[in-house]
Amino acid sequence: MTNKISISGSVPQFDEREFNQHIADRRAEYYASQESHVHVRTQFLYDMITKVVELTAEGYTLSNKYPLNCAELQYDCFMRKPDQMIAEELTIIDAQTKQSYVAWLESERESYKQQLTAQLIQTAQEKERKREEAKQAKLLADIAAEVDATFAPLVIPD
Repeated sequence: MTNKISISGSVPQFDEREFNQHIADRRAEYYASQESHVHVRTQFLYDMITKVVELTAEGYTLSNKYPLNCAELQYDCFMRKPDQMIAEELTIIDAQTKQSYVAWLESERESYKQQLTAQLIQTAQEKERKREEAKQAKLLADIAAEVDATFAPLVIPD
């Protein structure tokens, strides 16, 4: 006999609090990572200073979150993106997060549908098996009764 399939719980529904938590987590990940920064890397100090000045004019700010490297022929630093650019990227990230959350909800829903289908099929097969066993038992009982009716009891004289 196979293991009985049994689903438990219910299909997750869209939950505004859970969704907002996903948004908050993804935004925190964005701010904590280098996604909110631009990495400036050059071989010469003059080129790095020039690039930092250009980016500063565009609204970027030098980040104190990451180290400034001034090794020979290897100059680099991180510049935080302008607030407007971060806001645009966060809008995109929010949309991606929603899309990901909805895709997860849909996949969970599909999983529950498949499990319920398998459970209902298994239940129907079990009912059919029991019905067949009962039918077979009745057939065997009918045949045994017919056989008993065909033959008279054995009479042995004393």
